Amino acid sequence: MPINEVYSDLISIAEDELESAKILANYHKPKIEISTNLCQLCAEKSMKAFLSFHNVKFRFIHNLEEICLDCQTVDNTFTTIIKECRFLNRFISATRYDKYISVTESDMQIAIKFAEKILNFVKDKTKEA
Repeated sequence: MPINEVYSDLISIAEDELESAKILANYHKPKIEISTNLCQLCAEKSMKAFLSFHNVKFRFIHNLEEICLDCQTVDNTFTTIIKECRFLNRFISATRYDKYISVTESDMQIAIKFAEKILNFVKDKTKEA
C-alpha cells in the first residue's frame, strides 16, 4: 500500500510537535504547558496519520481515547496505548487554561515519553502494512 500524502504530512507534523516539545522542555525555564500540549497534538496527529494510512476518514476531534478507539477498528493492538492516550488527554487545553490546570515538570517528562511511544507505535504499525 503506498503511503498517502495525508499520512506523510501528519507524521511530519507529529515529529515536529514532539521535537518542539522536547526543545521547550529543555529551555532554561521549561515551557511546561506548551510542551505538554504539543505532546497531546503529536499523539493526535500520529493516530490520525494511522487512520489515513489505512484509508479511514478520521474525525476532526481532539479526544485521544476516541481517536484510539477509531484506530482499534483497524488494529486492536491500539488497546495497548489507551493508558497513554488517557494521560495525554489532560493537555488538550493546557495552553488555553494554563492558570487553571496544574501541570508539573514530571507530567511534562511523562507526556514526552508517551507522545514518543505513540508516534513510534504508529510508525511501526505503518511499516508492517
